[in-house]
Amino acid sequence: MNILSALARPEYLFRPSQVVRRLLCELRPPREEYETARLPWGAPIRICPGESQGSCIRRTGIHDLVTNEVIWRLLDPGENAVDVGANIGHMTSVMAFKAGPSGRVVAVEPHPGLFQELTFNVDVWSRMENSAPIVARRLALSNRNGNGRLSVPDEFRQNRGLSSLMSEGASPEPNLFSCDVETSTLDRLLGPGRPNIALLKIDCEGHELQVLEGAEGFVTRGGIRDIVFEEHKPPPTPVTNFLEGNGYAIFYLDGSLFGPVAAPITRPYIRKIKDAPNYLATLDPKRSNGRIARRGWGVYSVGRFLARARNGSR
Repeated sequence: MNILSALARPEYLFRPSQVVRRLLCELRPPREEYETARLPWGAPIRICPGESQGSCIRRTGIHDLVTNEVIWRLLDPGENAVDVGANIGHMTSVMAFKAGPSGRVVAVEPHPGLFQELTFNVDVWSRMENSAPIVARRLALSNRNGNGRLSVPDEFRQNRGLSSLMSEGASPEPNLFSCDVETSTLDRLLGPGRPNIALLKIDCEGHELQVLEGAEGFVTRGGIRDIVFEEHKPPPTPVTNFLEGNGYAIFYLDGSLFGPVAAPITRPYIRKIKDAPNYLATLDPKRSNGRIARRGWGVYSVGRFLARARNGSR
């Protein structure tokens, strides 16, 4: 019964072949520092199976199913997307294969080791059919241009999503690793005459507000349609206040067995999933709600989508 309960998840029900991969993972513990896994949309990704994200991809084929699904549904072919806190590029990849060759993706990651792994994966994807061009930058996006220090806690070995930009003037904690990083605003990174961003994803361990302040040129003119972001504190927060003050409607993101769920933050909501809380801020709630309300998991139908894209390009 415990095995059946463990397999009663969309990661297995909508991708049955992953059940075999999961069983093989149980029989063959990782022996190397890196392995190559294949994401549901066909892209290979080099992972570190000994840490949380890599282990999740190895076992279930995907990390943070709900956020990946929401990105897949909201982004259209030919659009531009930005991944802030790209890590090894897992969500950069779903952006690139949904936006397609006529789209564009910018991936930003400040940690030197993770950036090396990101560029390794991006180089592989850039040679694949149907991927958008991807620009990877080793930066910490913030509300200022210059330099800063990235703090890396001891838990980083188990969860490589925990590094964060230190507050200006703060001193690093004793015995914790930290390194110098270049900081930039999103406005400066993308430069003058910049096209609108269809989707911006932000996961930077508490620095989300500063990233948004550094994107003021986009935000104030309505140049970012959808923003998917992580927020550990319940709304209202400085981040949600900033977004609502600039015309965004905000929704909790969660998931059920048969698809993602978006619920307004204006009413109490009980989360069904255990991942860190993610939210959607959108200038077009009618569009986003209509797309998210559809049943099913589109990331597991990617093969058919890409086949249609190939046929349409001929």
